[in-house]
Amino acid sequence: MKTNFIFLIILCSVYGNAQTHRFIYDVEYKKDSTMNLTTKENYHLDITGNEVLYYTRDYFIADSLVANNIPFPKEMKLNTSTIIKHQKGSSDFSEYDLLENTILGLQTKDSQIWKLSTDKKLVKDLILQKATTTWGGRNWIAWFTTEFPFQEGPYKFHGLPGLITEISDDKNNYKFSLAKSEKIKEPAGNQYLEIAHQMSVPVTWEKYKSAKLKYYESPVNFIKNGTGNSSNNEFYLNDGTIVNSSNSREVNDRLRNIIKKYNNPINLNKAIFYP
Repeated sequence: MKTNFIFLIILCSVYGNAQTHRFIYDVEYKKDSTMNLTTKENYHLDITGNEVLYYTRDYFIADSLVANNIPFPKEMKLNTSTIIKHQKGSSDFSEYDLLENTILGLQTKDSQIWKLSTDKKLVKDLILQKATTTWGGRNWIAWFTTEFPFQEGPYKFHGLPGLITEISDDKNNYKFSLAKSEKIKEPAGNQYLEIAHQMSVPVTWEKYKSAKLKYYESPVNFIKNGTGNSSNNEFYLNDGTIVNSSNSREVNDRLRNIIKKYNNPINLNKAIFYP
């Protein structure tokens, strides 16, 4: 009887660890820091056991569509460069950057030194406490709650005595706000995230920067070579654009302009200068 009771405790523990806690954030940011125009997206922060995964909601939608044999909407683009993975409580991050059909895998070490404030507020029945930090070339104001047992947050923000539910920089370039939380009984698998991990090419920071600059020099050639057949006269971008000999120069110039204009990363210290 005692043996069965111990087995039951172990079994419950295993199933409890398999549960995924999902936090969905509204993310509003400026792709171009010189303009007031902002982009709004939703991101998931999934915590399963000791694994923490942060990614755009588009990957969740795409996986659900494929699972149910539903065609992709034309406006859906799976070319975001923000897929981040780490172990709970760790400052070692795996970051996956998608350059169309090339996936770069970068290992980084990121942590913040927080200054706790006594300021508190009530938002959606959650008691939030204020904290500040300077990180990545920006000054950040965060609000966290101890009502969730996780010292995690969106992107690479972590290390406060509770879940970060709101965080923004003092120049209003980035703002993250918790919109919803839910528990999922089974581990949330996603084929797109798994492919990004499996097909990624490990790179150092110097090689990562070199690849980004090479991509900027000629996005069309970079993508064409990445298909494995540089003799292809026609290929597709992730947004559905058909590239061929008649429009390759136009597409190339457009992509270069986008790369150079939308160069306002969360971590300003890691911004790449494009000539």
